[in-house]
Amino acid sequence: MLAIFSVSFFGVLRIFLVCLAGVWLVHMGVLTADFRKGLSRLVTLLMLPALLVTKIGGRVNLGLLRDLAFVPGTALVYILCGLGIGWLVMFFARPPVAHRRLVLTACSFGNSGYIPYPLVVAIAGSSTLFQNDPEAGSRGMMYISLYLVCMSPCMWGIGFPFLAGKPLRSMRWSQIISPPFLSSLAGITIGCVPFLRNLLVARGAPLRVLFDTGEVIGAPAIPLALLILGANLADRPKADERAALSTILAVAWGRLILLPLIGCLVTLGLWHWGVIPRDPMLALVLMIEASVPSATNLVVMCQLHGRGEAVISRILVSSYLLAVPLMTAFVALFLWIAERL
Repeated sequence: MLAIFSVSFFGVLRIFLVCLAGVWLVHMGVLTADFRKGLSRLVTLLMLPALLVTKIGGRVNLGLLRDLAFVPGTALVYILCGLGIGWLVMFFARPPVAHRRLVLTACSFGNSGYIPYPLVVAIAGSSTLFQNDPEAGSRGMMYISLYLVCMSPCMWGIGFPFLAGKPLRSMRWSQIISPPFLSSLAGITIGCVPFLRNLLVARGAPLRVLFDTGEVIGAPAIPLALLILGANLADRPKADERAALSTILAVAWGRLILLPLIGCLVTLGLWHWGVIPRDPMLALVLMIEASVPSATNLVVMCQLHGRGEAVISRILVSSYLLAVPLMTAFVALFLWIAERL
């Protein structure tokens, strides 16, 4: 239990410390507003697409999608539940009209890769539940990648244009069909088409060097997004960019308390009805995905649209601070449940 607490605590703490580095770089005059916009474009046009192609294309194949189609399906269920929670938050917290799209996306889209990947690997290596299962960590990584097959295209194909706050007719194609959305589809295609997989991904593949290069380019995407998130916190918000405490707490309640409980019930229902294989690691991954805080890429989206950066940054950082105790408690609960399935 102590190992689980430390993994959850330090996993979220790492994110907070990188954000603090972004605050410091603003005070040093490095991360100016124009520089941040340039970094956001760099992340969105190059680094994040490379990360998504390699993460999804490297671990997903047609057989897995056919046998485990309910995993990306669960991601869609969580998105819809988060959307419903977002409407509840708006009903009770009454945020300004300009903040409502931010609230809905913060409740709907979670940090589905950066936190679950190291957390699941650490649990597989430290929990007595998996001490006789050396492949548990690899299976957990595979399940998370399958989850991203739905989450990433939805976040960038729906969340990104939604945050623009404009009618679809008035938006450019670049504001609707973003590079991360296309790269998510490209990763699925590479993983599911045997010819492309053997050409790019398989060990000893003729063009494996391109895939390896993509992994190198994609590696800095998440740290840079966190630096941008922290840098936006350093700016003094305008009157219309201040997030009310009631809104912040309501989003945290919905995303970090209500949705994990819903995810737990959904997973137990799938297990009880025999929809999912009898693998405790799979059940654990599905429950953990429901308990993660909002996606840090939301701040990159707002930066690119030029609206809502300060508000979403304050919502995210507050959520991540609250996630330290809340997510740790839920992960301990989920592991206790998985041990008794």
